Amino acid sequence: MTISKKLIGSFLLIAILLGITSSISFYYLKKIDSSYTDLVDRRALILSNAQKIQVEAAKQNNNLQGYLLTEDENSLKDLNTAHQNIDDLIGKTSQLVQHADDKKRLVKLEELNKQLKQKYDQLLQISPNNQNSNELTDFFKKEIQPIEKQLEPVADEIVNAQQKLMDEGSTENTETVNSAVTHIVLLSVIAFISALLIGFFTSRIISRPIVHMSKIAKKIALGDLTTEDIHVKNRDEIGALAESFNQMTENLRQLIRQISISAGYVTASSEELTASAEQSSKASETITLTIQEVAIKAEKQAHGVEESVQAINEMSSGIQQIAANAQMTSSLSIQTSQKAAEGNQAIQVTTKQMDSIYTTMNQLANVIKEMDEHSGEIEQIVKVMSEIAAQTNLLALNAAIEAARAGEHGRGFAVVADEVRQLAEKSSESAEQITQLITTIQKNTHNAVESMSVGTKEVDAGIRVVHTAGELFKEITHFVGEVTNQTQEVSAASQQISANTAQVVHLVDLISEEAKTVIAGSQNVSAASEEQLASVEEISSSAASLSKMAEELQALIGKFKV
Repeated sequence: MTISKKLIGSFLLIAILLGITSSISFYYLKKIDSSYTDLVDRRALILSNAQKIQVEAAKQNNNLQGYLLTEDENSLKDLNTAHQNIDDLIGKTSQLVQHADDKKRLVKLEELNKQLKQKYDQLLQISPNNQNSNELTDFFKKEIQPIEKQLEPVADEIVNAQQKLMDEGSTENTETVNSAVTHIVLLSVIAFISALLIGFFTSRIISRPIVHMSKIAKKIALGDLTTEDIHVKNRDEIGALAESFNQMTENLRQLIRQISISAGYVTASSEELTASAEQSSKASETITLTIQEVAIKAEKQAHGVEESVQAINEMSSGIQQIAANAQMTSSLSIQTSQKAAEGNQAIQVTTKQMDSIYTTMNQLANVIKEMDEHSGEIEQIVKVMSEIAAQTNLLALNAAIEAARAGEHGRGFAVVADEVRQLAEKSSESAEQITQLITTIQKNTHNAVESMSVGTKEVDAGIRVVHTAGELFKEITHFVGEVTNQTQEVSAASQQISANTAQVVHLVDLISEEAKTVIAGSQNVSAASEEQLASVEEISSSAASLSKMAEELQALIGKFKV
């Protein structure tokens, strides 16, 4: 188990103990609160209501006697108020009581109060009509006082019972509080002692191995590597630290042994290095002479490369001008192709519009023909209407003649006949007007048909011309497209040549730069050779120093005990 888990477990145990203590404290607090709430809110209210019932019963009796003595209406009103208050208090108290005995007492109290009300009413009915006070007194003593004597003990029983319950509840609450205090103090002491024990054992488990490792670390710091390995039973970070500490100690032992062996090798190697440094000095002198000759030849090559670069640059400028002209020609060809395509699209749109106009003209001609046919049908209908109007006029004349023969009896009929005749004449006139309008419409329709026929022929001719123009634009677009493609191929080839030339120029520039780099490199190598010569001399000196340092290292290692 890791240290963090141990610490978490320790704190968790302490938290559990605190939680148990808090839970028990909360339980007792809730219990005490519930008990006191019941004691104050319910039992005390029942006791108060019972005492109020006693007071209202006494008021009821006093007001009755006062009314009998003085016949004061206020006493009668107070009597009724006291009776109603008793009923209300009994109802409220019935909702609060829980014991069966208390409920029975309240039921009995309610019945006695009702009986008193009935007796009061009887007494009040007797009182105004009876001047004999002895009779009223006898009725009061025989009928009312016995009930009042029963009511008072019942109310006293309720008061005494509630007082007893309150005393018992108070005693019970006191015992509960004492028990809660005892349990909470006991649990708090247990939690405190447990926390101390948990903290002590946890710190002991963690600190003992660390103290042991600290002592061994001090010995190792003094150079004593002969210490024994640390054995820790903990399977946590401290156990892992102890294993790592043991491994570190063993690695230090191996390192000291290895350094001791290596120091001997360093001494021998430093002597060999001194001899090799002398040979390297001679080789460096030879390399310096060779590099100087290479630098002279590289300078001549760089001069020739620069002349080649100038010639190629002039050729590249001419090729770039050709590529620019070809690119401009290609752009003009593309624009011409676009304009030709736009003209072809306009011709196609015009062709569609002419076809639509032609179709519309044909449909319009058909509609006008149908109108001409309908005009003829309307003309026939108007003729029939004219004939009907003429017949109606004749019938109206005959009716007028018959009405004249009838004398006075036919006068009303004559008026109707005259109206019919007038309507017939108006119908005849309207029919003639319609006939004239129809004739005019037919003439105009014939003219429109002829005009539509001429227009249709003209539109047909226009469609043919537009189709011919469209075919010509298609051919123009095709030829312009071929020219554009060829121009683009020429432009692309020119650009490719220009790009290749530029690449050649770039390569020659690179060669020139490389030549310059070779020259600079040769010079640098020459300088480096001279520096190397100086470095070899320094190496020889350093080898001597290294041999001395190896001897000092052997002396330092001798201080460690392995």
